[in-house]
Amino acid sequence: MASVNEEKRKDTPSPAKHVDSVNHEEIEDTALLAIHIAGLCMKEDKADVTFVVEKERIPAHRVILAARSEYFQALLYGGLEETKQTEIALQVPLQPFQYLLRYIYSGSMSLKDMKDEDILDTLGLAIQYGFPSVEKAIINYLSLHVSVGNVCAILDAGRLFDLADLLAVCDEFVDRNALDVLRHETFQNLTFESLCRLLDRDKFDAPEVDIFLAVHKWYRAKEDADADQYKKIYDKVRFPLMSHNELVTVVRPTGVLQSDQLLNIVAEKETLYKLRNRGVVPGENVVKEKIVWSQLYDGRIRCADVVLKKAHVINKIEVCYKMKSADNVVYCVDVSLDGECWHRLAELPHNKPTEVVHFRAREVRYIEVTTSDKYEDIDSIKAMLHMKQKKKKWHSTSD
Repeated sequence: MASVNEEKRKDTPSPAKHVDSVNHEEIEDTALLAIHIAGLCMKEDKADVTFVVEKERIPAHRVILAARSEYFQALLYGGLEETKQTEIALQVPLQPFQYLLRYIYSGSMSLKDMKDEDILDTLGLAIQYGFPSVEKAIINYLSLHVSVGNVCAILDAGRLFDLADLLAVCDEFVDRNALDVLRHETFQNLTFESLCRLLDRDKFDAPEVDIFLAVHKWYRAKEDADADQYKKIYDKVRFPLMSHNELVTVVRPTGVLQSDQLLNIVAEKETLYKLRNRGVVPGENVVKEKIVWSQLYDGRIRCADVVLKKAHVINKIEVCYKMKSADNVVYCVDVSLDGECWHRLAELPHNKPTEVVHFRAREVRYIEVTTSDKYEDIDSIKAMLHMKQKKKKWHSTSD
């Protein structure tokens, strides 16, 4: 009987012991490897090449650089003159080069701890040395951190490296903050090419007198600006968009324009519909502000007022009603440039959900729609510059 029990004990498996979850078939030490390689960055240990940047000697390892970058592969192993050199001078900014070198060895870079100028210089190095992941990451970071203080520098970088997505982000930011950008001290750091590009954009929506003052200050700060740049940069200022008072009291004292040029500008102002305006895209509604309601004459007259952020040249206003139509109800539409001198455009019957007023192009900042019906309500007021399309000429051919 004892022998039978002994056999049972032999056949019965013993209680399971604790088994380590480590996979004994694979060895995974990539994290440790990354730490060891990162530890070689800018260290003399086993370094076989030295870069001289801004007079500082930076040790490096050819095989690591070549494995990470085709640029360094060609530089260090491609049979160039540098291939045989143990010391190579680079004409690059020191701090950004060190940031990129640490990335090459470690695969990581903390953009939030870097200065804006260093980030932009690192972007240039990433493009030069062929690190598309770094380039993409920096572009995404800059797109989320555009500010009045850095947008001019980012614009310059975007234009220099032809980065369309980054330029689009900067353009949108500048359009929303045009006046603040013009008045910021960094505006004077814009390159001539970037400034020309900015002034050429119709959506760069700022008062022209402020644009002139910023351009004038920019030019006076440029000691190396030549006569050709002088003419080009001031030609991009749209002087006819300024008021007579601004031309006389602001522009004339600077001596930028001669007397006959001022007279020509005054004459050009009379043809507003031909002017190339800023912030106005033909057919696009310029009213972004909410309607403010008020009452006059003890509530007998209701007023819907819109005050635009700046004056726009317009020739069309649309009044959209909440009710489809109403009998014997009339709306009066008045506009003004300064809020004091008003011009009545039309008296509209409420026959349709939307009534349209066409008029000769003029500068408008204040729009007022009034009615004597206390039950009437307006859904929206739209204003725009309507450009008539030229009729196509059809030519018939005969056999």
